[in-house]
Amino acid sequence: AHTASQALQGKYGADVRDGFEEIVRAMLLNESVYMPLNHMILPLDWEGKMMYSELWVDPDAEEKDQSGKRQGGGKIQFLFKLDIQSLGYLEMTLAARQEEIELDIYGPDAVMECGGVVAEDLREILASHGLSGKNVRVMKRERPLALTEVFPDLFEGKRSVNVKV
Repeated sequence: AHTASQALQGKYGADVRDGFEEIVRAMLLNESVYMPLNHMILPLDWEGKMMYSELWVDPDAEEKDQSGKRQGGGKIQFLFKLDIQSLGYLEMTLAARQEEIELDIYGPDAVMECGGVVAEDLREILASHGLSGKNVRVMKRERPLALTEVFPDLFEGKRSVNVKV
């Protein structure tokens, strides 16, 4: 880690720095032609607290109307999975369509104790950025969310690459 840090700071030259940047990028961002989701890993040391998080993004999410017909694009769907030292596991889903945001947070008891405050703070943060918190909910995390719960069209085969020979 120390050698990588020095290389990324340019101590061993631009070529070595560029090589290490590419290695780090490849480790943290997984893009695949077989899965229409972007997957990122974000290890952090924030104010002395270790945190590991994963981010799943569907930049081409689609919505269905009441009859099940697909509506136009313009929706982005996120799933954040976080493991925060001294807090525990936290999951957050976010769906954004233009300025309208739907946000669900699933957390441990410590988050639930302040659920109303957390939801209101998030609404204020969204509003300060010109976004509308259509639904902002804080709920107890009972079990890990599955990708297919957050991204229900993931395995329909409509948006993936057909690799049959």
